[in-house]
Amino acid sequence: MLAVLLGLLAFVVLTALVATHAGGGLDGRTLSWMEAHQRRPFTAAAVLLHYLGLWPLLAAVVAALAGLLWRRGRRAQARYLGLAAALSLALNLLLKAVFSRQPPGAGTVVHASEYAFPSGHTMAATTLATAVTLIAWRTRWRWPVLLLAAAFALAMGLSRAYLGVHWPSDVAAGWAMGAVVALAVRAAVQRPAPAAPIEVVFLDWGGTLMVDDGKQAGPMKDWPAVAAVEGAQEALRRLRPHYRLLVATNADDSHAPEVRAALARACLDELVDGVVSSLDVGARKPTAGYYRAALRRAGRGGAPLDPRRAVMVGDSWANDVAGAMAAGLRAVWLNASLAPVPPGAPAPDAVISRMAELPDTLARLGGQPGLRPGPRRS
Repeated sequence: MLAVLLGLLAFVVLTALVATHAGGGLDGRTLSWMEAHQRRPFTAAAVLLHYLGLWPLLAAVVAALAGLLWRRGRRAQARYLGLAAALSLALNLLLKAVFSRQPPGAGTVVHASEYAFPSGHTMAATTLATAVTLIAWRTRWRWPVLLLAAAFALAMGLSRAYLGVHWPSDVAAGWAMGAVVALAVRAAVQRPAPAAPIEVVFLDWGGTLMVDDGKQAGPMKDWPAVAAVEGAQEALRRLRPHYRLLVATNADDSHAPEVRAALARACLDELVDGVVSSLDVGARKPTAGYYRAALRRAGRGGAPLDPRRAVMVGDSWANDVAGAMAAGLRAVWLNASLAPVPPGAPAPDAVISRMAELPDTLARLGGQPGLRPGPRRS
């Protein structure tokens, strides 16, 4: 919120300077300097940015990014990106009509728009750059995205003054207002929602429910000896009356019945309600396709389960934590070795070192001091 206020303050200051013509001399001197230093490679790059910043093409870029996010299960972020871009366009048109500032008229390569304040290309590019950075901030791509996005917004703004179609103060106002729009929309639409009650608990198989030493080959049901992870059986007994329990596994050579057969050898089969095997659904953790299939399996009446009502429990950071959180589920990391969270990665909803801790951990995630009744199993 502080960033939004600072951006608004910068815009107000620029508006006051434009209204009183206090910045006119600096605007003019800057444009003259840029005109005197124009070079063919820079001009070609500025023209390319001009066409990239036109709304039909920029809207196509936004639609493509939003579609990619939607397909990866990040629907709230897809909606946020689209809303921020649309609001930026509408607000820019409104501000231009209100201030009705004439462009410099020095543009000879491309045509200037009817009104100049704030720069539409700059404002749109900055909104997009800020929104994409916010979306990527909780991922390992945060710094590359930040650098590329900042370079894009900066270059777009400088190109508008370089081409002589905007005053520098128009560009500065576009930077300020573009960031304000992206940050304000983010604050408005992504406030933390009340935690939904947990209905389904997905549990990883090897390493979480059953010991997987990595030395055995073939289906686990045929191994000479199998064993449950310490505390797993008691944890499932405590959880079963309150949640639906589904095994979610990247089983390379075990369909659901074979997973159940292995669970039965460790007296766990009767404590779970179903199995989602990658061999059956044709997708593997941590892909969005796997988690979509798991949520369909957990849903009712043909509708998939709301991911906010599910939690994934597992020992693999990439498969069971990062993958589940990207798909909108909550995640509990079984971290017996107390390994640190990977740098730049989002923190899981909870970390446990033993399966015996899981029932109380889920109770806390559900906002209850103790286990609460969950929906009846079908």
